[in-house]
Amino acid sequence: MKILINCSTLSGTGVTQVAVSFIRECVNITSNEYHVFLSKTVLNELTNSSFPSNFFFYTFESHPIYGLKGFSVRKRLRQLERNINPDCVFSVFGPSWWTPIKPHLIGYAYPHYVYQDSPFFKNISFFEILKINVFRIIHVWFLKRNAKYFVCETEDVSERLTKLFNWKRENIYTVSNTYNDFFNSYVKGRENILPERTEDEFRFLSLCSFAPHKNLVILNKVIPLLNSRIVNNKIKFILTVDVDLFKELIDDRVKSSIINLGRVDVDKCPQLYDECDALFLPTTLECFSANYPEAMKMEKPIITSKLSFATSICKDAALYFDPYDENDIVDVIEKLTKSPELIENLVKSGANQLNIVLTPGERAEKYLDICREITK
Repeated sequence: MKILINCSTLSGTGVTQVAVSFIRECVNITSNEYHVFLSKTVLNELTNSSFPSNFFFYTFESHPIYGLKGFSVRKRLRQLERNINPDCVFSVFGPSWWTPIKPHLIGYAYPHYVYQDSPFFKNISFFEILKINVFRIIHVWFLKRNAKYFVCETEDVSERLTKLFNWKRENIYTVSNTYNDFFNSYVKGRENILPERTEDEFRFLSLCSFAPHKNLVILNKVIPLLNSRIVNNKIKFILTVDVDLFKELIDDRVKSSIINLGRVDVDKCPQLYDECDALFLPTTLECFSANYPEAMKMEKPIITSKLSFATSICKDAALYFDPYDENDIVDVIEKLTKSPELIENLVKSGANQLNIVLTPGERAEKYLDICREITK
């Protein structure tokens, strides 16, 4: 099969990780010919990799929808597809902003549009809701125009997308997200990323951006409450967010309880988990967070929001809280940090739950199976 893998629009951390993992796993599936369209962000994650002769790469410096350059980018996309003449096109995440001639599969990753019952929408302004709804109309129109086939990362999202699109359910597939293959090859003993621990220090890792739905600003309320309830509090929160946003959105009075590293390369993430004690994810919107299987893989307990996208993946491998209730969050933090037995049980449950999560290689195979199916 000759497959065109389109990553020309990707810039976000999560979607880039999925794309890079998939491309690297395709190296082990030698029966296909791969033509890969790369954004600058995805290219930067692949620069140190070598690929066999059945891979062909094409770099796009500009986004196909932005500015006057977008016209020439879309023209190049169409021309390349005609020249390559693939059996199918797989846009790892869409919209692609162009409509291929050949059968086209698009990955879906817009939780805002399928989880409009999320508490997130009760905590943002009318203007922000209006902005999301405008983008929803634009994105949904282009998604439906660009492709007939879609792949989501949970059955819950697939069902919701079917209703959003008023689409045929058989044209919407489900392939779960997973951890990156770096987690399989991780070896302990590397140089530490974080400063040396103080005695009895407990570290919660939040490996995500400062996007509003990630809800990291709740730390401005959580940390003072922790300090008031725990004498000589030694709990630290490890963040990987933009330095300028951290300065702007996190109160000075809580910064002593936070270590912000800025953006961390994907290959360093296993080491970072290893140096922390638990995953803290107060997110309010996700299609599928890879943080959950990553934490399970690294044998770390999880505390996260009590919302369906989290409970459907973690089940009894996590403790849950109301993401907007600092008292509930602190209750869960105290419960976890005071019970080694609870930590052990959560880690065991995570190992069991991980057995039903796809490996990176299995995910790649399933993506390619769908591509074979739609070519028929």
